[in-house]
Amino acid sequence: MKIFRIFSSFVLVVSILFYVFSCTTDNPTNQENEIITFSAYQVGGCNSTPLAKIAVNDSCFSYSFNDTLKIDFCVTANCCPDSQRFLTDYYLKSDTIFVTVTDTSAELCDCICNYTIHLDLVGLSNTQYFFNCYYNNRVVYDEIINK
Repeated sequence: MKIFRIFSSFVLVVSILFYVFSCTTDNPTNQENEIITFSAYQVGGCNSTPLAKIAVNDSCFSYSFNDTLKIDFCVTANCCPDSQRFLTDYYLKSDTIFVTVTDTSAELCDCICNYTIHLDLVGLSNTQYFFNCYYNNRVVYDEIINK
């Protein structure tokens, strides 16, 4: 019986050690020593345009990438209120930047506007990223960004 307890204790300790050492503390979303600062805001006002929704989305994406990656893109929503209505979040995994935009004031008016969202990301170490933006449960931008 004593041998069984010793053996059981040994198996328990080995199992715990295996679990502890098999877990990694590395963050899979960022490279080692990479610290990312993210800020996002809606540029105030409605950008009314006679273009169709798809054409506006295609023509509204722009970026500059030096020390800071600056991205501007459009989302389409009803026209009121025209400021501080979107929540923007991001997730970085390897070389892909996933951005989610949420409209906090959907369906308040019967008019449609394009709104510009501006992002700043500081501390990126790669020279190329893939940018994926989700809005209204669909991908609205799938772009390649080069430094």
